[in-house]
Amino acid sequence: MSIKLSILPHQTECLERAIQVFDKVRFNKTNEIFANPLIDINDANLKRNIWEIQENFNEKKIPKEYRTRREDNFGIDVRMETGTGKTYCYTRLIYELNKKYGFHKFIILVPTTPIKEGTKSFITSDYANKHFSDLYPNKKIALSVLNAQKKVNGKRKMFPQAISDFVRGTKLENTKISVLLMSSGMLLSKKTMDTEYDQALFGTYSNPYDTLKATYPIVIIDEPHKFKVENKAYRTLIEKINPQCVIRFGATFPNRTKDKEKDYNNLIFNLGSCEAFNSNLVKGVATQMIEQENSNELKIKLLDFSIKPKLCKFKNEKTNKNYELNIGDSLAIIDKNFKGISIESIGKTEDNDIKSGVVLSNGQILSKGDQIYPSIYGDTYQSLMLKQAIKNHIKQEQENFFRERKIKTLSLFFIDSVYSYRDKDSAGSLRINFEKILKENLEEELEKFSTSDSKIHKEYVSFLKSSLEDISVTNGGYFAEDNSNSDEEIQKEVDQILRDKQSLLNFKDENGNWNTRRFIFSKWTLREGWDNPNVFQICKLRSSGSEISKLQEVGRGLRLPVDEYGNRISNEQFYLTYLIDYSEKDFAENLIKEVNKDGKNINNLIIDDKILEKAAQDRGIDKKKLFINLLLENFVDENKEIIIENKERFFAEYPEFNIGLQQNKIINKNKNQSGTVGIRREKFNEIRDLWKKINQKYYLKLDEISEDELYEAILEILKSDIADELSVKVIEKKISPLDGSFELKEEMINYYHLNENMEYNTFLKQIQKSTGISFFIMHKALCAYNKIKKLEQSFFNQKTVVKFTEKYQEWFEKTFLKRFSYKAMEIDSLETQLTDINGEPKERIIQGLVGIMKDERIVTPDNFLYDTVVFDSGKEKENIESSNIKEVVVFGKIPRKSIQVPLYFGGTTSPDFMYIVKKDNDYQLNLIVETKDVKKNSDIRGEEEHRIFAAKEFFKQLKADGLNISFKKQIKSDDIIKIIKDLIENER
Repeated sequence: MSIKLSILPHQTECLERAIQVFDKVRFNKTNEIFANPLIDINDANLKRNIWEIQENFNEKKIPKEYRTRREDNFGIDVRMETGTGKTYCYTRLIYELNKKYGFHKFIILVPTTPIKEGTKSFITSDYANKHFSDLYPNKKIALSVLNAQKKVNGKRKMFPQAISDFVRGTKLENTKISVLLMSSGMLLSKKTMDTEYDQALFGTYSNPYDTLKATYPIVIIDEPHKFKVENKAYRTLIEKINPQCVIRFGATFPNRTKDKEKDYNNLIFNLGSCEAFNSNLVKGVATQMIEQENSNELKIKLLDFSIKPKLCKFKNEKTNKNYELNIGDSLAIIDKNFKGISIESIGKTEDNDIKSGVVLSNGQILSKGDQIYPSIYGDTYQSLMLKQAIKNHIKQEQENFFRERKIKTLSLFFIDSVYSYRDKDSAGSLRINFEKILKENLEEELEKFSTSDSKIHKEYVSFLKSSLEDISVTNGGYFAEDNSNSDEEIQKEVDQILRDKQSLLNFKDENGNWNTRRFIFSKWTLREGWDNPNVFQICKLRSSGSEISKLQEVGRGLRLPVDEYGNRISNEQFYLTYLIDYSEKDFAENLIKEVNKDGKNINNLIIDDKILEKAAQDRGIDKKKLFINLLLENFVDENKEIIIENKERFFAEYPEFNIGLQQNKIINKNKNQSGTVGIRREKFNEIRDLWKKINQKYYLKLDEISEDELYEAILEILKSDIADELSVKVIEKKISPLDGSFELKEEMINYYHLNENMEYNTFLKQIQKSTGISFFIMHKALCAYNKIKKLEQSFFNQKTVVKFTEKYQEWFEKTFLKRFSYKAMEIDSLETQLTDINGEPKERIIQGLVGIMKDERIVTPDNFLYDTVVFDSGKEKENIESSNIKEVVVFGKIPRKSIQVPLYFGGTTSPDFMYIVKKDNDYQLNLIVETKDVKKNSDIRGEEEHRIFAAKEFFKQLKADGLNISFKKQIKSDDIIKIIKDLIENER
């Protein structure tokens, strides 16, 4: 299996913004062929470009409070939530900056070994190399990784090979981009970096800092919150290497010391957690907690600590007894459940939120006043958590295994100590206990499925048997201590977890044997940087410190999963189960608050006037009347502030006002917020036949078109004057006085043509890639057009490709509008969104598949397929409430993207509702409804109109194949009852 990388819209926008920063900026050449071009930092275009990006780019403004910049060094910031592709973006940005501006020396600076290994693994992977070679032919990153120098006694001090290789790359090597990957530890290593070596590069440079400085590098920083500007690592970077530009990529940025605001330096892209969750760019989060056995549970409180001498004072809240501990002392002195946990340090910490505190040996950081529960560290409580985690995993594993395209399911465990997992030459007590519980559970599952004749069940039985043959192979661990471990088996585990993400995702190895490793254990080392798309559960057998570190841990499993063929799955709602102890019982609520900080006006929950006006227009009522309605229903107060206790009900009834985190993106399973809806079995049985028929696989058949017709169409497109030159405008903005105030006037004062022509062969390749037109036909049409109008070299550029593709797509959609058909395939559907592989209804499905909103005040109609009223819009809610009529036997929302009617112009469409309607008490009709959120039919244009036409044709074919079915389009003014009554009447 090879991971398939996709070009995602949010990543494209990020790159476009970063590239625009340097548009029309002056670059000065250097005499050194191994150095980057020099950016003219004083060029006014630089500031102007950044302002334009922050103010106007795609109408996504950067909030004014985020528009800060540093005067001491130039840089730009990119904020991207964990799991949305930071590594991909900065790797591709390297290619883009090389292509556009000729930069060829980049340093990637990361804080830890796991992040370094993850970055190295991505850049050097076959799947990434293939992806980038398709996008940037004849270009390749030459990656050098700086590691600690090995000391060789009696020999000369050799210049670090990685730095030597990096620096020796020159701009004359057109196909190579030199990239140096290093950690903050190596940046600060005097032994490696601040040493005069016996050899000098180019006869001049014998000190690594000076050598790197001479290349005028562009530095990319990953995880910027670990590189605060006042910290030693950042100061060393600026003072010793002095990069001409620092580009920081991160989900979290450090706070400024003086005012605690985020320390942004020219923030140009702001993809926060709220947008990432709502746009389905990451998994949702479902928290789960093992309940506290006793409300009078023993608590230990950190009363105080001192730096000189290094002492900390704890209090047993039950006995009121105080304890003074030094560095190295065990907390077992206070309670036996703390066995194996000691005081590691007192004073300054590396945590952004807890500057000074007590660091425990398990990585937990305590500040003054913090309380910890001894019982959650005990064997009994941890065994309960292990049992629940294994139960969760097996349930998720079966759901993912029984899909049409399987997904390998992984679980990640954070534990207290390496020695509880690995004790010298044998397994630790926690690992022994885990494997015992796992073995018992797998044997139960094996017995359950061993008699099944189902092909997929037999395959799963084989997987379980392989797991039981050697239970120790099912799990692996990575700990900081492993970096110096020489044990071959341990290193094999570490390599698979840390450096070979792809092999963890494979069900089988290269020899066809099952790869059963799916449980990963770590202490604290994997809290940042490492992730894997198929982590579906994080079990915390240890408590963590700050809120930031909690969010970082969640990030280890936020990335959307990939299937057994390496395809990223983005059209479904997945959840990361986050199993925690009761000391973090409010985690879900705190995470929601954290995420909602990204939503506009979320902190004060005040309704924006523009949103109120738009909502009133959409609902066809006066703005003032809508506001009065909201007041009377006790949803808002007179200041337009949302009344917090009615917030969920308000968003359910008026979803257009929900500008924060959507419901059911982060859920607390302990509060019955399962994030699922139940399927009523008796109702499903009545709709079973319809569901089976509409899930029958069909393929799209386009009528054949002759080469002559295609040739003539291309020639007509070429004749429509698609030639265009790339140009840039010079915009002048003036502030002018007007009636006692000022106004901003904008005027184009000049423009320039850019000479970015393509080679003819490259032009043909680009056309083929975007349209599928063969070289032969395109070349033939171009030759014919050249006889009509001489083609200049300036014709062959990217803008012409774009315009031609747009015209071709218009022709294609118009030409094939009535020249396609659907034909059934002789393929049995396996699992569907509503049924398991045996065709039986699932007990529950993820709510997001059928509606992001829920209104529990509404009595669920007796004939509704689900046990809860869920919907995506006000019109859908109206349909559900109105469909409880005697003519409707059963109805329900069609799960999102479950049917996927193939479209002749690419992509798929899926309708909204399915109905079984009865006529004269015995004759049944099947009805499919597509609901559109528009006021009138004329508002449905272009692609949306073609989608509806294609859906009509699809269901027309189903009718021709023997299914009595009708397809109806519904707009805002269409009443569902009238649609149903008309259907019955027309059948008379």
